[in-house]
Amino acid sequence: MYATVLPHGILITICKRWRLFMAVFLGVMLMGVLYLTFATRKYESVAEMVVTFGRWSAPEVERGPATELTPSDRREIVLAHAAILHSHDLARATIETVGLANVYPDLAEDPPSSGTAMDAAVRRLQDDLSAEVGAQDNIITLSLRHPDKEMVPKLVRKLIDLYVGRQTQIYHNPHEGFLASEVRQAGDDLAKAQTTLETFKDQWRISSFDREVEDLLAQRGELDTSLHAARAALAQSQERKRGLEQLMQKVPEKVPETANGEKYRALDEAQSRLLELRMKRSQMVATYNPDGPAIAALKAGIATAEKEVAARRSELEKRSATTTNSVYQTLQTDYLRASADVEGNAQPVAILGGQIAALDQRLTELRSNRGKFDGLVREYQIKEEAYRSLSMQHANARVKGNLNDERISPAAVISEPTQPYRTVRPRGLITLLACMIGGAILATIAVLLREARDDRFTTAEQVVYLLDLPVLASFERQPHRPPLQLMALGDAK
Repeated sequence: MYATVLPHGILITICKRWRLFMAVFLGVMLMGVLYLTFATRKYESVAEMVVTFGRWSAPEVERGPATELTPSDRREIVLAHAAILHSHDLARATIETVGLANVYPDLAEDPPSSGTAMDAAVRRLQDDLSAEVGAQDNIITLSLRHPDKEMVPKLVRKLIDLYVGRQTQIYHNPHEGFLASEVRQAGDDLAKAQTTLETFKDQWRISSFDREVEDLLAQRGELDTSLHAARAALAQSQERKRGLEQLMQKVPEKVPETANGEKYRALDEAQSRLLELRMKRSQMVATYNPDGPAIAALKAGIATAEKEVAARRSELEKRSATTTNSVYQTLQTDYLRASADVEGNAQPVAILGGQIAALDQRLTELRSNRGKFDGLVREYQIKEEAYRSLSMQHANARVKGNLNDERISPAAVISEPTQPYRTVRPRGLITLLACMIGGAILATIAVLLREARDDRFTTAEQVVYLLDLPVLASFERQPHRPPLQLMALGDAK
């Protein structure tokens, strides 16, 4: 019969089946007492650790802008540290360091049938170990339970020591040897790239490409200006020279000298004598015979005088018949100066033209080698940047290695493992209260289940609840033995 779910119905059912209720209740209480009696008593040691971030963390060589961590990132990091504390490898390393016989002597003496004693010890240590993280802070509370109250703080301390080394390997693994080889390789590559670049510079006489091109263009501009000025001066001097040449062609080099002076006296006397002889011949021709000796002698004298005049005139012509023109000499002097100016101006034009041609050739060489030069410079810069980065990482790795040797890490102990003075397992009062409450609940459930399997009506409420019929009267069950009053009355009769 189904039991009524009303409180007074449940109480009536419990009272009716009190034996079953007490049996279940006492059984649960007995189990609790047996657990408290035979359970292994354990002591608990608690330590607290803080995980630091940012500039309060482990120092580094290369310090860039500080990266702000979000609360979720910080919590994930703290949870990762807690996972390391509760890891299988860390528990195993702790047991191996302290010794299995010292940590769990019972497992060392009586190994389990399946698996190894170490595996069982690691599982037991992980079950007794707790690494809790607060909701909003970066504090890790580490607690460990162990039967030996002297051993448990030692285990916690050893666990923390091993954790510091393990987390430094995980978060601050320096890889110093690998980075050293990479730095050497990067240094060799950088030296090779630098040698190639320097060889190329020496080959094409390049120091600074952009600066040299800028200087060459500036020089070419200055030379071009000077060349234009030199060409203008040359053209001016050439034009002046041509003008002087034309003037010199028009001006005579010499001019006749004026007929006066002592140098013409002999010629005049010879001409006078010749004139007298000719006049005398004219007079004698009228008187004397033309073929006579007197006329012949006179003719001979005239011929001699003519020869003398001719000789005198020839001598004067040989000596100086003309004189030098001063205008022509001035023009000739100016012409010589103009010719010197032409030659002087032509030389700078040639020199400047050669210099500009050399600059143009140099610029052409630089432009043709610009791509290769930029490639070599870019390769050198890449190698230099890689070498600088690897060198910084290597230096940082050395610092981290020293930090690991000094056991410096972002996680710091703020509360040393406590020394327990009383057991934490099993908890007597809580266990008894739990057994009492659990026993009462289980006993009630057992009574209700037993009542549910009984198809008889025991209370008026069951009739009303199940049959939906009113109850007119109920008769209580009478005990099998007669009342004491009736027994006493029967004896009196």
